[in-house]
Amino acid sequence: MSDLSSLGYPQGYHLGSSFILWSIFIIVVAILGVGLYLNARKSALINVKQMLRAKSFVYICISIEYSLIQVTVFFPDIFLQFYFSGLVIYTFSSTLYFYYWEKNLTRIKRIPTISVGAGTIVALFALTTSIFFPDLPNFLWDFLIFTVLSLGTVAIVLYVYLIYVFSRNVRGGLTTTIGWAWIGGMVLIMVALFFEHPPGVKIFSEFIVLYIIQIVFMAGLMMTYYGITKLFKQISSFYAHTQRCAVHLGTIEKGTPIHYCSSCGIVYCETCFNQVIMKDGCWNCREEADFEIEKEQDIAQVLEQDKPDKRKKPPEKETSSSPKLKRN
Repeated sequence: MSDLSSLGYPQGYHLGSSFILWSIFIIVVAILGVGLYLNARKSALINVKQMLRAKSFVYICISIEYSLIQVTVFFPDIFLQFYFSGLVIYTFSSTLYFYYWEKNLTRIKRIPTISVGAGTIVALFALTTSIFFPDLPNFLWDFLIFTVLSLGTVAIVLYVYLIYVFSRNVRGGLTTTIGWAWIGGMVLIMVALFFEHPPGVKIFSEFIVLYIIQIVFMAGLMMTYYGITKLFKQISSFYAHTQRCAVHLGTIEKGTPIHYCSSCGIVYCETCFNQVIMKDGCWNCREEADFEIEKEQDIAQVLEQDKPDKRKKPPEKETSSSPKLKRN
C-alpha cells in the first residue's frame, strides 16, 4: 500500500502542531457528543430524545474516527484500513441519525437515510478491499473516498434544506438567527470534509491541510451543536405536528410564517403575534395572575373575528325567584 504522500496528504499530516490541533478537535467533539446525550436525557419529548441520542452518537463516532487516524498516521502501510474503519463507523452512525430524523420529523422518500446508508456499504467494501487487496492504484482509493463523501453530501444538502425551510417560516426570539447558524455550521463541515479528503488535499496548500481544517471542522460542529440544542424542540414541533395558534386556536396553514416564543416554544400565527403577543407578551410563560382578565378579553375578541356578526341580546333584569306576597 502506498504511503500518505502518494495519496495526496502532505508530509507531517497529523504530526507535530497538526497532531495537537487534531487532539484538541477530538476532545472537543467528544465533549459535545456527551453534551448532546445529556440534553437527550433532559428532554420530555420522545422524538427529540431519540434524535438527540442519535446525534450524540454521531459526534462520538467522529471523535473515534479521527482518533483512529491519529494513531494509524504513524503506520502508513495500514493507514487506509484504519481510515476506512473510521469512515464506516461515522457513516453508520449518520445513517441512524438520518433514520430517526426522517422517522420523527419528515420524509423526503428516505433519500438522506438511503444515501448515507449506501455510503456505509461503499466504505465497508473499501475496508474489505484494503485488507485483501492493499496494492490497488491510488486513483481507485480516491474514487472510493469520493463516492462515500458524495453520498454523504447529498444527505447533508437535504438536511440543510429542511433547516432552511424551518428558518424561513419560523420567527420569534432568536429562532431565525440560530437556524442560520445551524445551516452555517453544516456548510463549514462540508468545506472541512472537502479540504481533508482527495481531491481537496491535492488542491489546497499544506498550511490549510495541516492547520486550518481542524479549526473549520471544529467551528462547524460547534455551530451545529448550538443549533441542535436550541431548536430541536421547535423543529420537531414544526415538522411533526399540525400547528395551532395559541391565541385563536386555529390551524396555521402550511407555508404561513410561524412565531415561536424564545422562552417556552409555544406557537403563534403571524397575525395574532403582531396584534396580541407583541403588546401583551407570551401567554404561556408570563405571570398568569396579572394578565388573566386581559387574556380572556383578547381571546374573546380574536375568536369573535371568525364568527358572523350576531346581535347581542340585552341582559335580562334580575327578578326574584318567587313573587312577593301582598299583605292584606
